[in-house]
Amino acid sequence: MPARKSSRTSRDAQALEARREAHRQQLADAGLRVTAARLAVLEAVESAQAAVSHADIEAALAEPLDRVTLYRTLDSCVEAGLLTKSVGSDRVSRFALLSPNGGDHAEHAHFHCDDCGRVYCLPSRPPRPPAVPDGFAVEGVDLHVHGHCAACQPAPSGRHR
Repeated sequence: MPARKSSRTSRDAQALEARREAHRQQLADAGLRVTAARLAVLEAVESAQAAVSHADIEAALAEPLDRVTLYRTLDSCVEAGLLTKSVGSDRVSRFALLSPNGGDHAEHAHFHCDDCGRVYCLPSRPPRPPAVPDGFAVEGVDLHVHGHCAACQPAPSGRHR
């Protein structure tokens, strides 16, 4: 049995190092310096597998970062196109990792659970922005769907509302 655990641990370590190398390359390709803070933030966001808040990222970091450093790191990664930032109706900014090639994850909708507050990335793209007046420039479109996630959904009572 210990040989299996050792083998799995070795594979996990190799996978982690491969992800770190991919993040190093993404940072370099984006013209950003590769720093321990940026690597840690990208790893924390990726491991969450959902849109996460500043506080979520802060809690996930093995080594704490100064609050200002964390904000600046998030901002630089958003500006470089490595992370996406969306603000929910609760006015909390949440961040998600963009795919390295800018694939389908670049523009997508989010589902916000009104009970637990968790935000889920939805696979479909948001609708096209409506026409705007001359002289206006659309920078992006955020679509947030609200409701109850599967874990918070009340059990069916057999009655219709």
